[in-house]
Amino acid sequence: MDKETVQMGVKLLVGLIIVFALHYAVVAFTSAGDSLIALGYSLEKFYGFEFIFTLATFFGLYGIKNSLPNNLGFVFLGFITLRLIASYLFAKKGLDHEMMEEGFKYNFLVIVLVFLGGDAFVAYSILNKNTTSNETK
Repeated sequence: MDKETVQMGVKLLVGLIIVFALHYAVVAFTSAGDSLIALGYSLEKFYGFEFIFTLATFFGLYGIKNSLPNNLGFVFLGFITLRLIASYLFAKKGLDHEMMEEGFKYNFLVIVLVFLGGDAFVAYSILNKNTTSNETK
């Protein structure tokens, strides 16, 4: 991996850690996370699950950028689709529960949107780097 890719990965990791810390503070000091705990979920599980997909997207896009540079956007859309399906399946028990509160939905939505934003940052950085490196040749 080159220096720019490592820097992008570090920026992504630091951003995700900051968002997790803020979200954890909100859940810990308010009643916003009561529905998560009541349904058997935790922020750590959600963030860990989504982080695995972010790592897969990061390394997948990085690996594919040389072999299929023109199709990188479609590969990114495939990763996003898989993430959304897997996220729904992961939280399906909580989303389908009859005693589910709005707080669970909002926490789930915030987590998924944060990681989708992280994936978009990765894709944008790789596509932008790919374009600028091709223009300089």
